[in-house]
Amino acid sequence: MNVYFIPLGAGRFEPYFEHQDPDEAPSDSDVPKGFIGRMRARFSEMIHEAEEARHSQRHEAPTTTMGRIQRKMMGWVAERVAEQRLLWRLRRVDEAVLHVPDDLDGASALALFRDGLQKDGDRHRRLLALHTLGLIASAPFVVIPGPNVFGYFFTFTVVGHFLAFRGARRGWSDVRWSVQPNAALTALERAVAAPAPARYRLIDEATEHLHLPHLARFVERMASPPA
Repeated sequence: MNVYFIPLGAGRFEPYFEHQDPDEAPSDSDVPKGFIGRMRARFSEMIHEAEEARHSQRHEAPTTTMGRIQRKMMGWVAERVAEQRLLWRLRRVDEAVLHVPDDLDGASALALFRDGLQKDGDRHRRLLALHTLGLIASAPFVVIPGPNVFGYFFTFTVVGHFLAFRGARRGWSDVRWSVQPNAALTALERAVAAPAPARYRLIDEATEHLHLPHLARFVERMASPPA
């Protein structure tokens, strides 16, 4: 597994993982059966629906209020999938490579990355507890005709935070990491620091060398504002 430590300006870095299979849906053999198992099955269905919606943007826009709400929900789910997929995948790997800018000390970069994993695990554990309460509170809406938007939302967030917590904890404590200096990430660091409008062209050029088709959008969304 390859993880990229992306420079975002002002000394900020964010881990990035890109999987090419849009049909991937997290699964976890350790998740209990019964109610939780049904939640996980529904969670996988939601991811599949969100990925399909993400790749069908040219379809006609929905004409009903509920349809527009569902479309916005699908877009939100697709974004969360992209953000959390790294942690979900870490549940199932034993070894991984952390690619870092070649002007960054490898040991320091790995320590910073692992510290981020620990913080992510703590954050997802807190959110898991909070959203579990929300899922319980949404139960009465099941009897209301039409889609249970609240139940849909909290089912996704509860299972997603659970899997992210598991992945962050395993990535911090069990995965064996090696560090690989990467000149393309150093070029990306310079591109992020460049003033607009050249910045966007340089970001595209740097990400092309990494063969990560969705990275440029991630960098432009997450990076510090251009000078």
